[in-house]
Amino acid sequence: MKYSIFSFFLLIAFTAYVNAADTHNKSIQWQEWSDSAFAQAKQENKLVLLDLKAQWCTFCKKMANVTYQDPEVIKIINKNFIAIRADIETTKPVAKRYGYFGVPGTIILTGDNKELNRRLGYIKPQFMQWHLLGILQDSQPQDKSLKTSSEITQR
Repeated sequence: MKYSIFSFFLLIAFTAYVNAADTHNKSIQWQEWSDSAFAQAKQENKLVLLDLKAQWCTFCKKMANVTYQDPEVIKIINKNFIAIRADIETTKPVAKRYGYFGVPGTIILTGDNKELNRRLGYIKPQFMQWHLLGILQDSQPQDKSLKTSSEITQR
């Protein structure tokens, strides 16, 4: 009886762990604009994807509900980027730096906070995939062979 109860609780704990890991892969792991996010990008040798938004922006909501819900976009971002979502009206450092740029805005930065690329406006999921894969290939050092898109998205 004791072993049955222990096995039952072990099964519940394992199921919760698997579900938590599965949830991680089904949504983008957004962070706030912070020095620690850039330090993490630098430490993990990843680029930073900055999603600029505003509460009143219809196309920002469409990006959140369509583009950033696409399984391939999620996979590419979670594997290769530190994702930061910032409201240009409430995040002061972002407002100061990018308030003039507009929303929705997609900006790619290095871990050193150097801008590599920026796009203004809504980006369809397939176009976002191509955009991110192209940036990843362009950001590879010249002395290394370029990764194919399947190597970049492979888990």
